[in-house]
Amino acid sequence: MTRNEKLIITCTILYTLASGMSAVFMNVFLYTYTGSLSVMALYTCIRIGMFPICFTIAGKIARKINYGITMSTGLVFLFFQCFFVLKCNDLIANNHNWVYFVALLYGIGEGFYYLSINTLNQLVTTPKTRNTFLGVSGALSNIANVVAPLLASFIIDMSLTDMDGYLNIFKIVLVIFGGISVIGLLIKEKGNPIPFSVIKSLSFQKDPQWKYVLMTYFIYGFQNSLILALAGLLVYNATNGSGSLYGKLLSFFALLTILSFMFVSKTMVRTNRMKYYTWGAIFLSSATIVLVLCPNIYGAIYYGVVNAISTPFYSGAFNMITMNALNDYAEKENLVGRVIAKETYLSVSRCIGMLFIVACNYFLSESMYLYVSVITLSLSPLLVVLNANLYHKKRDQLKLQGNIK
Repeated sequence: MTRNEKLIITCTILYTLASGMSAVFMNVFLYTYTGSLSVMALYTCIRIGMFPICFTIAGKIARKINYGITMSTGLVFLFFQCFFVLKCNDLIANNHNWVYFVALLYGIGEGFYYLSINTLNQLVTTPKTRNTFLGVSGALSNIANVVAPLLASFIIDMSLTDMDGYLNIFKIVLVIFGGISVIGLLIKEKGNPIPFSVIKSLSFQKDPQWKYVLMTYFIYGFQNSLILALAGLLVYNATNGSGSLYGKLLSFFALLTILSFMFVSKTMVRTNRMKYYTWGAIFLSSATIVLVLCPNIYGAIYYGVVNAISTPFYSGAFNMITMNALNDYAEKENLVGRVIAKETYLSVSRCIGMLFIVACNYFLSESMYLYVSVITLSLSPLLVVLNANLYHKKRDQLKLQGNIK
């Protein structure tokens, strides 16, 4: 592997470790102060809403400088987000509106980082090295996903209180983010010099395939908003607020996801892809529905186990179908515009999902809003699969008629 490939793998592993320790526990930490699921939904909405804006800015900057700079810029924002939480947690406790400032820093940092690292994965690899690169990166990332919650649980167990444990976690994460930002400066890789148009890519362009990709990402985001905003906090509540037990459960669920991904990668082929997609969607929908109907440790375990096992079935087929569609455009244009466009559709639907949760909390009773919002949004994976089946059925008919290749 090349020097840049090794540097990117190092950054990916360290970020996965830091994110696995801080991201979920950041939600728990802020939720401890606010005590409001709707506030946390709005927090996540602001965080995710920054992605499309930051993707576009980072893409434009990287064309003129390089992606190592934009990645490090993102890590600097994440560094200051952790720093602010550590130094100003009393401020957050006294005024919950500061939670939204944390979300702003978090969203900018993640937006710059994800656009940069995802593009670098494509740019620095060659057909000869890509399999090795993805294999090593994927294996080490999976290990980090299991280790991170366990390490966080150990830190919480060793601290006087859970709150002290969260603060100690953020101190460690602060150092890791600082280290990644320095490593990022060593990566020298410019983007594709060909200009890209986000505005053009946001339209369907009278292209059925591109319309399918954008609508798939749009529908996908609704249930995903539950995972980002509420599911983790509902599992945390089911543990009676035990950060240590919560971390151990997350580690167990991450291990199940690895095993499921291994099974899917070895058994999923073109002929059974839609079957995997369908069953994955059905069980994924059931996971969040059971969690809200049974808000106890048994519901939490059902959610975690079923979500961990079914996600690879659902997302594996989802990613394969959409990546194959994107490959058709790779030789003709700079794909950054299309990548930003699909992520914009995803971010918009995530935000709509979170605002729907907030609206349900505002208009419905305390006892009803969770049931209505969670069950409604949980059905979106079924719509994703229905959309896929209709599109591929129509596409197969056009192939038989000789209208497309």
